[in-house]
Amino acid sequence: MSILRVADLAVHYLERGDPGGTPVVFVHGNWATASWWEPLLARLPAGYRGLAYDVRGRGSTTGPDSSYAIEALAADLLAFATAAGADRFHLVGHSLGGAIAMQAALDAPDRVRSLAAIGPAWVDGAPAAYNLPDRQIALKNDAAFFAAALKPLAPTVPDDDFWTRLVREGHEQGIEATLRNLEALAAWRPGDRLAAIRSPTLVIAGALDPLTGGATAQRAAEALGTPLVTLDGVGHSPNIEAPDAVARLLAELWRR
Repeated sequence: MSILRVADLAVHYLERGDPGGTPVVFVHGNWATASWWEPLLARLPAGYRGLAYDVRGRGSTTGPDSSYAIEALAADLLAFATAAGADRFHLVGHSLGGAIAMQAALDAPDRVRSLAAIGPAWVDGAPAAYNLPDRQIALKNDAAFFAAALKPLAPTVPDDDFWTRLVREGHEQGIEATLRNLEALAAWRPGDRLAAIRSPTLVIAGALDPLTGGATAQRAAEALGTPLVTLDGVGHSPNIEAPDAVARLLAELWRR
């Protein structure tokens, strides 16, 4: 297990690829861990150093709770990259991680070589219909309920040992991180300010995404000023459902 001390956190992370290569920082979504990036870390092109970390309150990263505001989580991301020796890096975020990545690109534009948001979060604030703390508590209290609720977000992933591990790790998420995430996503409204990001950008969505696909992903792409790439037959989690296609798209972005 790789642990890096970053301010008030002991950050667990995965590192793959060329230790001297161009860094790529991967940021996972809510109810997830760095493990969700394993398929893409295994497909890194030559010359890249992949770094995937567990976000505060999740996975094997330990430390105190924070406000869990997107801005605070973006500060954690940038501090982790600094501690890992990644001064300038490509940035890839999934779902909540896409929001964290977009905010980091706004806060430190000179550090971000490119930005990819996969199944991106709402850029004009999460709808009130998703602010359901009782449901989040129920998910935390019932592992079987959690597993059943998570599967529609990655409908094409086999029910194998890898998926079982993702479910188990995700369910260990702290309850404070879980509940404060509702407020954080509702309050995060960068909207058209995202046009200030000048590094190359990419938005990827799944055609079967029931959470942030369709108009939500299109709005993120429009705000960033980049085309939306929609993958057929894929849900909310292209990073584990269609890693070959996503790896090709990321490699093209990084070459830009």
